[in-house]
Amino acid sequence: MERVINCSILTPERLIYEGEVGFAVVQAHDGEMGFLYGHSPLISRLGIGEIRLNNPKSVDYLVVEGGVVEIKNNKLIILAEKAFKKSDLSASELDLKMKDLDNQMNEMPQYSEDKFILKLEKDRLKVRLKVARR
Repeated sequence: MERVINCSILTPERLIYEGEVGFAVVQAHDGEMGFLYGHSPLISRLGIGEIRLNNPKSVDYLVVEGGVVEIKNNKLIILAEKAFKKSDLSASELDLKMKDLDNQMNEMPQYSEDKFILKLEKDRLKVRLKVARR
């Protein structure tokens, strides 16, 4: 018997991933969390970051932006506000968006509320770009 966990990643719009993994790493709100077969039951909030799903033959990379994660009885469920597979992301498009945000931020006053909102969007784009370049 293989020691794997069943993993499902869902957003309000669609099922992003479903399959068996040997090891999963998710971005919780306060740091990374890893899950192996036999993990004790847990529920946690998710942050903005990378998900790594290690399979026997490959590693799948995804981006998650908020939500919750639960593991119980070797079943890992990630309910994400937003999530993207690596295949859904284009590094060139994300680079263009980053440059556009930089230009917009340079034209704003230093302590503008709008600048703060754009910085949060830039942080999301950085994570997406990291995964897209893998």
